[in-house]
Amino acid sequence: MKLIVCDSYEEVSRKAAKIVAEQVKSVPDCVLGLATGSTPIGMYSMLADMNKKGEIDFSRVRSFNLDEYYPISDDNPQSYHYFMNENLFSKINIDKKNTHILNGMCEDTAEECVRFEKEITDNGGIDLQILGIGQNGHIGFNEPAPNLNSFTHLTDLTENTIAANSRFFDKIEDVPTRALTMGIGTILKARKIILLASGRSKYNAVKELLNNAITTDSPASMLKVHPNVILICDREAYSDNRIGIDIGGTEIKFGILDENNKLIYKDSIPTPTESEDAILGSICAKCKEIMKEYCIAAIGVGTPGTIRGGLVTAANIPFSKTDIGGRIGTETGLPVRVCNDANCAALGEALCGGGMDADNVIMISIGTGIGGGIVIGKKLYEGKGCAGEIGHLRIETDGRECPCGQKGCWEQYASAKALVHAAEIAAQNEDTSTLYRLYAENGNKLTGKLFFKALTEGCSAAEGVFEEYLKYLASGIQSLIEIFDPDAVILSGGITNVGDTLLTPLKALVNKDVPIFVSTLKSEAGIYGAAMLK
Repeated sequence: MKLIVCDSYEEVSRKAAKIVAEQVKSVPDCVLGLATGSTPIGMYSMLADMNKKGEIDFSRVRSFNLDEYYPISDDNPQSYHYFMNENLFSKINIDKKNTHILNGMCEDTAEECVRFEKEITDNGGIDLQILGIGQNGHIGFNEPAPNLNSFTHLTDLTENTIAANSRFFDKIEDVPTRALTMGIGTILKARKIILLASGRSKYNAVKELLNNAITTDSPASMLKVHPNVILICDREAYSDNRIGIDIGGTEIKFGILDENNKLIYKDSIPTPTESEDAILGSICAKCKEIMKEYCIAAIGVGTPGTIRGGLVTAANIPFSKTDIGGRIGTETGLPVRVCNDANCAALGEALCGGGMDADNVIMISIGTGIGGGIVIGKKLYEGKGCAGEIGHLRIETDGRECPCGQKGCWEQYASAKALVHAAEIAAQNEDTSTLYRLYAENGNKLTGKLFFKALTEGCSAAEGVFEEYLKYLASGIQSLIEIFDPDAVILSGGITNVGDTLLTPLKALVNKDVPIFVSTLKSEAGIYGAAMLK
């Protein structure tokens, strides 16, 4: 089976139309097997346009349709007689005498099926058969069953097919429950077959066809025995691979999640600093590079900053009302979703990490500032675009000034930066302490790593700083628990690398029966969450 993966439904239609046109040009009196449903409509439209321009001539072409509802009259707008006339026959120069569709009002269905099979044989068989694929893997109306009928026959439609076709009717009760259809054997006698699939709803059917063995549970799998089948599908039908992008101040991380939410690819590039155009250009170039090796259905982007109306404004990255999704979507041709990076990390951890067993999760990222994400009922809570800015909870009425313009924000007391700043002040005030010694040896500055070194060596100055820091951290966490009543609180950031040194005293201070644990995905949480955006 030859596979052609297209970027869009339009491309699927164009490639299919080209194959049909080549068949008609090479054999002007060829026999076409025609399908109905929504998938081939684009192809029929393009064929009609080609005919109108004089590029293709249908005057000698003969056609046989796959199926027809039963019972239904030819003039019923939902009949396939009506469908074919509306979408193709009335728009091309085909001789109506050369078109053959099963009679949906025949008195003897068995006799009608025998007649139809004989007409196909008398016309020399089908040269090119066009097929769509149902969500349950049916082709024509050959539904999954223990035994599949080889020849044209009357069949009962499954609930799945009836539900899928109900979109064409006013109500589901109007959908016919039976249909006349070519059998699998009849279809397989065609000299050449093209199978069309488009849209996410066809993903499982296409996956089953390509990856699993031949089985009557997927009638389309029978096509694997045919020597000349071309499957033409768009990316949504073929792949559930999604790119997750995590934009940071120093690097931009890329990852691919497959249909099982498994990370199958990971890479990063330096973050350009000169302009938003440079950043977006680098991202688009990397996405295009990835798309040469992987079939991608969608892209998700996590970015610092606030998002209003799809436009991103960030403090540490040159984004000012930047349309990240529009630029990437235009250059890649894929659907793009953009979200705050902390929210992405929360979503990733909640759906693919340590929070998988919880419905409601708060994730707190402790770094230079404090970021966070809120997941309620397995869904990200975004508000109007700025939800999750938990670092700016005011815990001191007239406290330290924050770059956001407020005073007393939580991140001014409980971020990793705040911890290091408090430790440096303590070191300066206690010049006989281990903390001071490490401070002096490092050029009169501390890092988080050096602080915890002093703490593990039993430095009383470090212990005092840490005790005060934990009170502020616990206070904010407890407030969040009071507000959201989550199933779990997840912590991330470099400070969490010390493990129980942080967690044990913190849990003792948070007077709530809510699990608090460290992110399992760590630095990859952002790309997981970005790829999971819907």
